[in-house]
Amino acid sequence: MNSWKANLFGVAILLIFAPAIALAATPSIDRWSLELQEAEPFESPFVTIFHYGEKRVCFVSSKHDPRRDSPTSRTIAAVIEECDPEILILEGLPNIIGEGDREYFVREAEKCEQNPDSYECGELHWAIAEVKDAKTVIVGAEPVTIEEMEFIVQQGNGTLGLEDFVGYEISRLIIQAKRQEDFRIEDVPELVVNHLEYLRSILPETEQYDEAGYRRWLEDEVGLSYSELENSSYAPGNDERSNLLQIMSYHSMLTRDHFAFERIQELLKEADSIFVMYGSSHLATLRRALTENSTRVVNKKYE
Repeated sequence: MNSWKANLFGVAILLIFAPAIALAATPSIDRWSLELQEAEPFESPFVTIFHYGEKRVCFVSSKHDPRRDSPTSRTIAAVIEECDPEILILEGLPNIIGEGDREYFVREAEKCEQNPDSYECGELHWAIAEVKDAKTVIVGAEPVTIEEMEFIVQQGNGTLGLEDFVGYEISRLIIQAKRQEDFRIEDVPELVVNHLEYLRSILPETEQYDEAGYRRWLEDEVGLSYSELENSSYAPGNDERSNLLQIMSYHSMLTRDHFAFERIQELLKEADSIFVMYGSSHLATLRRALTENSTRVVNKKYE
């Protein structure tokens, strides 16, 4: 988990029982389904360019692949060159990120260029690395953890607790690490221990949790082992076939989509060209909302 996520996570748990956030109704944001995903014009990665008169939103449907030379990375480079964006909205960055944080993320991207196999690196860093204009603004649209977790708690109707949130975040971190070519399954326990140690430094309430406890939680509540965790393990789902990770991801996705849509609408008032990069499921669920007021929509896949 990135350090900013961990810090915000601590705030989230301390305030987890505060009044749940109320999302403004945006009926045209669809709930994810396999049928909705299969209706997309291409398999990821590709770009959909939503035109609004003289303005445009270039939305990259990324296939999560952290390799520097991946098809997603090449698509990012091509779209940034074609769209020449004034603003980048990148998956994984919270909505509190602003212009003043640009230098930090540029430095992080430069570190990843030097060590591209690090599990901390991915398409977010490659997008930043492609930006040549120092005036390009890098922002986020993700809800901060307290906003995301309050919504999940609301949807869980009291069935979710601190252990579930810790498990959910660690599971996502492991899945991210598994995408790296140099990943080794025997490194997972150390990854979990290191992250729990950091959590304890900012959130004493997590002191009771250890690597063995997380492993038991994963097996008992999700029905998976370390070796079985994969992208599909937390693909959004909310039926009798869904595991706990998938159910939490399903509710998380709704609030994340809402924040992304509102951020895009807000920034369209300031810029003529915006680059957005999220995983393929987010473009599928946001497509109808982004199309409603557009003057033209172009789907394009780079070979």
